[in-house]
Amino acid sequence: MTDEPRYIHIKQLKKTYFGPQDQVEVLKDLDLEVAQGETVAIVGASGVGKSTLLHIVGALDRPTSGRVMVGGREIFQMDEASLASFRNRQVGFVFQFHHLLPEFSALENVMMPALIARQDRAQAQKQAMELLDEVGVAHRSSHRVAQLSGGEAQRVAVARALVLGPSLLLADEPTGNLDERTGELVHQLLVKLNKSHGLTTLVATHNQRLAEALGRRVRLADGKAFSLDQAGPSEE
Repeated sequence: MTDEPRYIHIKQLKKTYFGPQDQVEVLKDLDLEVAQGETVAIVGASGVGKSTLLHIVGALDRPTSGRVMVGGREIFQMDEASLASFRNRQVGFVFQFHHLLPEFSALENVMMPALIARQDRAQAQKQAMELLDEVGVAHRSSHRVAQLSGGEAQRVAVARALVLGPSLLLADEPTGNLDERTGELVHQLLVKLNKSHGLTTLVATHNQRLAEALGRRVRLADGKAFSLDQAGPSEE
């Protein structure tokens, strides 16, 4: 943890999934703090709750109990309209699979969140093109998803995540569906964008090289978060 202002503060976070005959406690009194502008890799074994944690921080899912404060606001005490605004405008999401809309071009995909937010079309297009240029795929702006490589599509997805100017970027296994070389380019892009856009960035990943490229690594185990500089339960 740096001396920068605290941006994310999670206290005693619990998430339990209830089935018809049993329940699974994924997160158990998890505590985590992230400084403003920090890049943090969330690592750990499959099924340990990395995606669940990101989904809760980004308000895609609700915790069973605990506090989640982002930018000084306890997000799950917001009303539904405020929570939707937080999720749509302050948070950018990048997933393992790009989830681009195949019937639209790369440019149209990046513009989509801005258009949904009822921004001026000309301004949305200008901003989308600038982002496509920044992530290195402006030359593919008119191409549909099926015409893009996996790495190109993921770069378009990153641009789409940034089009509304979020302060928080959440990336869930962003290179998990890419080959090593292409994944490395996406690693470099995420680090560069964190600095150029002043983002606070959390990345859930199995990729050791990506984790090491980020500012800090936090391992999830037994439902809790451990800095890799401190002892914690084995993943074995």
